[in-house]
Amino acid sequence: MFKNLEKKEVIFWGSILLLSTLKITIGDVSFYDTIDPSIDFFDGLKDWYRWAYHFFSTFILFAVIPGVIVKTVLKKSLKEIGVTLGDWKFGLSAFLILCVVSAYPVYNSSFDQEHLQFYPLTTLATKTPLLFLLWSLTYLPHYIGWELFFRGYIGFESKSRYGIVAGIAIPTLLTTLMHIGKPSGELWGALVLGIIMGAITFRSRSILWILIFHWYLGLLNSYFCGTV
Repeated sequence: MFKNLEKKEVIFWGSILLLSTLKITIGDVSFYDTIDPSIDFFDGLKDWYRWAYHFFSTFILFAVIPGVIVKTVLKKSLKEIGVTLGDWKFGLSAFLILCVVSAYPVYNSSFDQEHLQFYPLTTLATKTPLLFLLWSLTYLPHYIGWELFFRGYIGFESKSRYGIVAGIAIPTLLTTLMHIGKPSGELWGALVLGIIMGAITFRSRSILWILIFHWYLGLLNSYFCGTV
């Protein structure tokens, strides 16, 4: 039954299952909350530590480890999973269009009570411009990990093995499932945008444009939910 399975394929799918499970369990902010550290290096920033843990765990589990697997096991370059500018003219155009089109829906969601029960992740981010800048930098590793893992590692590898439909569908399915428990609008957004973002990723041959857009979307949501 398992004779035709390649070692690389077993490691590829095994790593997806393991890393996703680790992220949901020990890599989530809910796990940090069970530790309940008493140290507060900077007065009043404990809530920041919670999310910094969440974001950097995403970076380690979804960017660093898959990157090592790509180089050492799959014997590929990071460029082959989209870590490149790719077709930058198309990528930049798609990024700008998505930024404009998504601005109003994100703004509108900041008035939705279901959405406001989950966001903003922390009210600290919008207290001052400096704190928002620091929040932006803290948030970025999360999106680097997220996009490298789902649309880079899983997406490009699935495309090379099973075709472009699988390359878009598999990451979209997984990211939609990862949004269960979040506001319903965001859950449906993960499904619809997942397809669009996957298509743009393959057309541009790069994860970078969608990574920046996803980061922008998160920051826009933080700003609107914290200030409107």
